[in-house]
Amino acid sequence: MEYYELYEVLKDHFDSKKEIVEIKDLNITIESIPFESKVSDLLHGSENLACPKHHQSLKINESDYLMYHQPSIDIKDFDIECNKKFEYYILKRADVETANGYIIFFHGLNEKKWDKYLPWAYELAQKTHKAVILFPIAFHMDRAEAIWSDRHHMMEIVKFRKEKYPENTHFSYVNAAISSRLEAHPQRIFWSGLQTYSDIIEVVKEIKANKIKSISPDASLDLFGYSIGSFLSMIIKMADPYGFFTKSKVFCFCGGMTIDRMFPISKYIMDSQATIKMQSVFTELLSSDFKFDNRLKHYQDETLHPQESWFKKMLRYNYFQKEREERISEIQSQVKAFVLEKDSVAPPMEALNTLQGGYRNINVDVEIKDFPFDYSHMVPFPLAHKHKTEVTEAFHTVMKSASDFYTR
Repeated sequence: MEYYELYEVLKDHFDSKKEIVEIKDLNITIESIPFESKVSDLLHGSENLACPKHHQSLKINESDYLMYHQPSIDIKDFDIECNKKFEYYILKRADVETANGYIIFFHGLNEKKWDKYLPWAYELAQKTHKAVILFPIAFHMDRAEAIWSDRHHMMEIVKFRKEKYPENTHFSYVNAAISSRLEAHPQRIFWSGLQTYSDIIEVVKEIKANKIKSISPDASLDLFGYSIGSFLSMIIKMADPYGFFTKSKVFCFCGGMTIDRMFPISKYIMDSQATIKMQSVFTELLSSDFKFDNRLKHYQDETLHPQESWFKKMLRYNYFQKEREERISEIQSQVKAFVLEKDSVAPPMEALNTLQGGYRNINVDVEIKDFPFDYSHMVPFPLAHKHKTEVTEAFHTVMKSASDFYTR
């Protein structure tokens, strides 16, 4: 079956909205699991912003949030109900009743649908015999407001951003919401990431408590990250909360670098105004030791929050390089990256710089490949029929690389 055919079959079944779907011809089940996030108090708009660990009140400075007077994007994070209650998905071989291993799969920035990732998860499940958990990052997929995908409403935001920032580029209705929200408060990258990080810990606890019947409570656990999902996966692995991820392997596809060495300016990801603002704010925060954001400073204090503070070590390549490279050296055999030669969003050289270190003295496997067809960071495997054989072959190459890494 060609890649585009596999994509269509999985997409058609995934949209059925059933709790569990079995596709006999593909030997796969797709299970949806309802989930409620327990840490939404972390978010802007909550009346209780105290650090639960230290019982310390940490008020938000409202002036740090740029308001546009556009209700669809000014909505406070705490008030977004779909970000608190949502579903995640488990793909598993139908002939495996209870999986003895599972892979938590993180998607890219500004994603609203799982369609693109279904063949990837399917292939990983088939090749490794592990379950694959498709887990949405906060404010993405079903955790995103429906209006953020509404062309009519978002074109109004595009018009607003064009008038407000005449020099802005790469604006579109697709990236209008995320560009506005990250420009308004770039630190949302941390708070949404911390919420997702905390959610994942709860998922692992539920599996260990035998509450997810399709996965053994003693199952091994690995991570797959694509693009910004690699950034999150690396932080989870380096932080290793509760020792849950000590033996976990991390596969970074089109990622693996510090966030300043990613270039997300794209009509599908972020516009130039938002990207430049995000990078400049993080530079200012790091160079001032977060003195302009006391709440974030608390969570990036290595003494108070040794795990959460790995975030700051993955923000900029030239900051905390020694500490970051020492930690990556410790886990070097458990990390692999697969990057694409013509990827302008996540350049291969930057994966080498971060994962193998400035002196190339860290033994992380970084596989660099080029494909014989037009591809991009956003669409590594095009659905056009023109190069269907080459695309299918490229897809199998990437997934075999990941599967072999997980099972060796």
